[in-house]
Amino acid sequence: MSTEKASSSQSIDSSLAAAAEDHALESVPEHDRRSGFQLSLSPVSVATALVIFAISGFAVVLAGFKMGMIAAVIVTIIGVLFGKYLGTITYETGLSSTLTSRYFGFGFKGSAVGSAIFAFMILGFLAMESALLYEGTLLMFDLEDNWTTRILLYGALTIAWIALAIFGLKLALRSSAVMIIITIAVALYLVYEIYFVQGVDPMNVFGFPGVVEGGNWEKIQAALGVSGATAGTIALVTTDFARYARSDRDVTILALSGPVTQNIIMTVLGSLIVIGGMPTVADYLMARNAGMSPQEASEMASIFVMENTGAFFVIFAGWLGFITIYASQAKAQAINAYSGSLSLVNLVDALTGWKPGRAWMVVVGNIIALVMIAAGILGAFAQYLAYLGTLTLSMVAIMMADYYFVRKRQVDLASQRVEVWNWAGLLTLLISAAIGFVLMGTGIMPLGFFLSFVIAIILYPILRKAMPEGAGTKFASDKDVLEEAV
Repeated sequence: MSTEKASSSQSIDSSLAAAAEDHALESVPEHDRRSGFQLSLSPVSVATALVIFAISGFAVVLAGFKMGMIAAVIVTIIGVLFGKYLGTITYETGLSSTLTSRYFGFGFKGSAVGSAIFAFMILGFLAMESALLYEGTLLMFDLEDNWTTRILLYGALTIAWIALAIFGLKLALRSSAVMIIITIAVALYLVYEIYFVQGVDPMNVFGFPGVVEGGNWEKIQAALGVSGATAGTIALVTTDFARYARSDRDVTILALSGPVTQNIIMTVLGSLIVIGGMPTVADYLMARNAGMSPQEASEMASIFVMENTGAFFVIFAGWLGFITIYASQAKAQAINAYSGSLSLVNLVDALTGWKPGRAWMVVVGNIIALVMIAAGILGAFAQYLAYLGTLTLSMVAIMMADYYFVRKRQVDLASQRVEVWNWAGLLTLLISAAIGFVLMGTGIMPLGFFLSFVIAIILYPILRKAMPEGAGTKFASDKDVLEEAV
């Protein structure tokens, strides 16, 4: 086949799978641009994963339904704004978040920091969702949690994610719309089973006060501490797909889809399922564990909200629920494993110039996820989200400040020079993230990740004036900046 025919064939392929695999380290051409509705399938897929059920349900358990929904609306607004403004950068440049950070905020080699943050984020979700599936499988088959079970189950899951990320990514992406519909349909079935078959009063949910003591601010703060940290996460996911948008309107559609699904739809569904379903889960646990008291069963059911969300699907929908969580997670995990491997490729390439194959980085990424599971990431879920939020929100703030405030959107990539290290951006990230870590670690300000964003977006333009382009560094060649690394 000639080069011209190959190029034509490639441009005709309109699947999101092709979009996800191409143009990783180059600007997306016009013929590969897509509509906002088509692109929105990817952030919506992420937003309907099992881990999001856990986050949304746990936020309402902490804060109560009313305060939890107020927090969800706040996070939605923040996520949409981040997605819109950050997505506009990648739409106008056609560059992925990794390349965007090379041009805006971090520099060529400095962008390795952004790749490390993104890899930490996506591999953490890969680990958490594998752990949630593991817990759901234990419950489904009444298995004992021992080293033999862990090796067999986690080994099988890891092999599956590696195979999907290397050989089945196109299938996973093409089935995303179907799996979203099935996941939502089964969630609605659980709502029907709880409230129409078992007769649970919906007011038990809508009037649920939350377990956090104190006033409304303490409750909202608790909910924001869980869900607010994901605002930067969904913005970065949106960013990578906004580069395929055809128009500014498509960027807006894309920016709305993920946060609205994740924080509004999933909070309503998650709270209806976990709060309304906890009494039944407690009864189920007492029936399976002789001698367990009602109080112990109730406490265990509340723990399941965050650490075994799949249990609600298994208990209420049996095999249908079990198959659903696996099928829906397979799609999300394939994307997580692939995205994590791409971040690792970019990380190694930016730092060393060595270009490892993505297949090898898929394996490395899954090994890192297993280490995270062994370190107890599921038990430290809320803390992980908070510290992750500090890093992602600081990164988002620096990129936005560089593009909108420092350069005032006057950018010509063809003539713009890229520093090897943007020391102003790296120093801003270090200061803003460190302050957020200290505030959260000492308990002075549980929402320190929001302050990190504010500090970074104000501090970067100041430091950029003190350390203008070229200060303490050299400029990378155009070939290095945009060379395909695979």
